Amino acid sequence: MAGKLYIASRNGGDFYELLNNGSARFELTGNADSAFAAAQPGDAVMVTADDFPKPAALPESWRAAADKGVRLFIECPENCSGVNFTGDLRHAEFERTVVVGNNIPGLDDGTIILQHGCCFRGVDRTGEVWLAAAKVAGYRRAVFGVDGDTTPLLFIHPDCPNVLIANSRISNFITARFAPQCDWLKVLRAILGFLMPGWKNTEWRYQMAVRPYFTDGAPITAKEERAALDRNIKFINDQILTRIHATGMGVAEGFSSEIGFDGSQLRRTLNRSDCSGEIALTLALAGKLTGNIFLFDYAGMILDMMFKPLHRFTEKNSPLYGQFRFYENDMACYGSGNARSSMSALLSGALLNRADWDRDSLLNLISSWRLTGKNGFRQPRFDDPASFKKHDAAWYRAEDFVHLSPHYQASHLAGFLAGWKLTGFEGFLNHARKAAGLLMASYPKLRWTNGQSQEVARLVMYLAWLVRADDTPVHREYLNRVLTDVRRLMQPCGAVAEEMGDLSMGDFPSPQSNAAYGTTEAALIQNNGDPACDLLYTANYLLIGLHEAAFALPDSDCAELAGRLCRFICRIQVRSSARPELDGAWMRGFDWQLWDFFGSSADVGWGAWSIESGWTNSWITITLALRQMKKSLWELFETGKLKHMLPEIKAELELP
Repeated sequence: MAGKLYIASRNGGDFYELLNNGSARFELTGNADSAFAAAQPGDAVMVTADDFPKPAALPESWRAAADKGVRLFIECPENCSGVNFTGDLRHAEFERTVVVGNNIPGLDDGTIILQHGCCFRGVDRTGEVWLAAAKVAGYRRAVFGVDGDTTPLLFIHPDCPNVLIANSRISNFITARFAPQCDWLKVLRAILGFLMPGWKNTEWRYQMAVRPYFTDGAPITAKEERAALDRNIKFINDQILTRIHATGMGVAEGFSSEIGFDGSQLRRTLNRSDCSGEIALTLALAGKLTGNIFLFDYAGMILDMMFKPLHRFTEKNSPLYGQFRFYENDMACYGSGNARSSMSALLSGALLNRADWDRDSLLNLISSWRLTGKNGFRQPRFDDPASFKKHDAAWYRAEDFVHLSPHYQASHLAGFLAGWKLTGFEGFLNHARKAAGLLMASYPKLRWTNGQSQEVARLVMYLAWLVRADDTPVHREYLNRVLTDVRRLMQPCGAVAEEMGDLSMGDFPSPQSNAAYGTTEAALIQNNGDPACDLLYTANYLLIGLHEAAFALPDSDCAELAGRLCRFICRIQVRSSARPELDGAWMRGFDWQLWDFFGSSADVGWGAWSIESGWTNSWITITLALRQMKKSLWELFETGKLKHMLPEIKAELELP
């Protein structure tokens, strides 16, 4: 018969929940000394770090217990005779937890597992190592091996083979959201199997603290889509909107990817113009759908704030006059975000039946056109004044510039199509046509940013709108050619596979060495075939694109593709009572095979667990609202509505 497990802890940590779900015989005792004294040969004692990150003082009575045949698991000890800990406790920065050797059944040497909030000290005397911290590249395996410095995290005592020591906290595996769950269950079973070899532990399970709302294949109807929309609006209202003085409303960027040992994520509070515009449109559409006038008020307050000088270039002598700053008081301007902000303001105004922002939004689009080269492509980023020390706006307008990157160009060109519909200005339409021809002449050989899949996704809405603006066989062929790749990338469950193209064409591919991990932006995958879906760069934009394409090509399968992707996205919405601040959100990375939030978090700014208010959450909920309303975005731009403003704005910008 198996012995008894004593857990020296005030509450047992997350091990208590795991053991309570099995048939284990265990006892909580808050005092390590009493646990060591009570345990008999064949029993085991687990000492958890209740006051982490403060190391736990370990009474020397552990040695007597070990000598009499008691098996021990000791977590984050301040001291442990025979083991040499060095330095202060430090947080893992780029290090990931890696399986060492073959001590954990089911996990091979070099397997990567995510131990969020991992903290450890140096240690230079150990027995056999099970887990180590190392800077390694890879998705679930260290593809370049383990080189450089490593720090043991879980190891056998060098003098006592019945003592297992954790140099980082493991008893918070639920709280800190260790991933993937299936691999951590193997680690936990190995630890408990070491302590109590006679236990049958295959039945142990636990519920993730943060998990998807639905299982793979769960039925999603229009009712569930509406519920997902309502949850996300609540998330935006509670976590993203920020009051500024009495009448202002700001938009927080979201949450960073880093997860603390308590399961928390740092809120990114800076205001970005693209996130602000996209969230304003999200609230305006939700207000139209629900009749909630407060959402209209919030959308209006966001737009009022977004058009203040701290978010815009308001100096008339600036070549960027009228355009949006990337961040508040920033001197950078991205064409893609600038266009989405303008379109969002124009659409929000139409939904709110307010013209307050129409002129400034149109000024923005025409000012951007003033800096666009003759092929329809605009430099991805301008900085004022650095970008204009050698060249003025007229030089950029005449530039023979080709940039085959939908990531940077598709939204910019979609903004021109919207501007053409509102004004009839042929300069907008001509640029959109010419750029499309050049992009599709090279397709699928495109410049890609974090992955080839996102470039495919970004093209869909732009080309769908080009068909709506100028329905020709050529433009339909462009859209259908891209949709062929969409069908290939979309999985039966609705996920969109991330895929990298030719590495020589990629700006931010997966790290190509261990040293490169965490040093720049990066793809969610390490190699093509890794089952990650990206909701920051790909699935979000493809969802709105397919929705718009279904109206451009009503006899195609675009509506079915949009529905399949939408159902998948509704299933993987964040569900959590433990972290209510995240409930109703969508994260960047999701592994459709693990059915868990996961990815290679090599991206230095927006890792797999990041939550972006604009881009991700906005465009998903915008599409959910449009699906409920059975409308397309294109329909909301009123033909010729702003034509009367065109001559005055062109004159102000000194355009012919």
